[in-house]
Amino acid sequence: MTKAQIAWINTADTFFIASGYRDRGENAAYGMDASHRGGERGFVQVVGDGRLVFPDYAGNNHYNTIGNLVLDARVGLLFVDFETGGLLQLTGTASIDWDSAAVARVPGARRLVTVEIEQIVELPRALPLRWDADADAVRSLRLIEKIPESADVTSFVFEARDGGPLPEFEAGQHLPIELEVPEYSEPVRRTYSLSGGPSQARYRISVKREPRGTASRFLHDHMETGTIISSRQPAGGFMLSCSTCPVVLVSAGVGLTPMVSMLHVLAAERGGRPVWFVHGARDGAHHPLAREVRELCQARSGIALHVAYSRPRPEDTMGTDFDGTGRVDGALLAGLIKNPGAHYFLCGPTRFMANLQTGLEGRGIPVAQIHTETFGPAG
Repeated sequence: MTKAQIAWINTADTFFIASGYRDRGENAAYGMDASHRGGERGFVQVVGDGRLVFPDYAGNNHYNTIGNLVLDARVGLLFVDFETGGLLQLTGTASIDWDSAAVARVPGARRLVTVEIEQIVELPRALPLRWDADADAVRSLRLIEKIPESADVTSFVFEARDGGPLPEFEAGQHLPIELEVPEYSEPVRRTYSLSGGPSQARYRISVKREPRGTASRFLHDHMETGTIISSRQPAGGFMLSCSTCPVVLVSAGVGLTPMVSMLHVLAAERGGRPVWFVHGARDGAHHPLAREVRELCQARSGIALHVAYSRPRPEDTMGTDFDGTGRVDGALLAGLIKNPGAHYFLCGPTRFMANLQTGLEGRGIPVAQIHTETFGPAG
């Protein structure tokens, strides 16, 4: 484990554990089990080279996990960094300390579980959800505008309920919100990238309506101006990381939302550093914020725009609505950007992101110059 991974584990207050057991024949007890483990920060400790220990507290007394581990010691652990979306996956073998003096020294522990780690996989920014549990709660937000942006994307503009100032945010960050959906007993929590400029003194999110998306359907179908929602302050580390370097903003679908926020900042800059805004959409009907992006790109010199439609309609005009057909991929970027010092900011579906990153790294673009943000129906 790296020092950063050890610190991640030693300061965690949550992780998830997977175990399983199967023998010959069929039995209702056979199968896999995944469950949550929580405690005060530091309740899991790395105690040696490739070994960690955690207490097992009183649970539901079904002993699903412990029972599995008694019969099959193989175990998987998952630690989540909810602020960045990072995942740390560990696999190994477990042993159980049932009643030694070490167990008695841990208040509330029924037993201690030691895991000898055999493999580690770290996946940065793999989880679409972002949530800062330590963020200060902000005042309630009032929806003041609901703006259709395309066939399936609508923008929602919020101000503070009392009209006062809102906490500032950096372009590229997201807004954690809570929605009171009637059929749910608990608030539905989601994070959406802020799509407006940081200087606008309002929060704007632009949300795609997903056919099975609880939050997005509620926003599109039931939220009307005047509705009050709860929010936490904007958060996230997907931000413009340099003040002078050339910047390439690359997105697909509704992944353009944080890019538009960044474009607001870049268009207002002095100095004229090179900027490329590259976006892929299906067609003109599914191209949100198109006019706003073109106007921002024309606001100052040095900003190049390329829009690719994968399936343009007869009424979509080449050169006005879009600049090329097909999908945004590594070959397109290689043809458009020749500056080896450019920093790339990527946002879109997971496969889109993976293909682009592979292509950029294959061209020799340093990993430090590639910045990514994924999204999904719950992101």
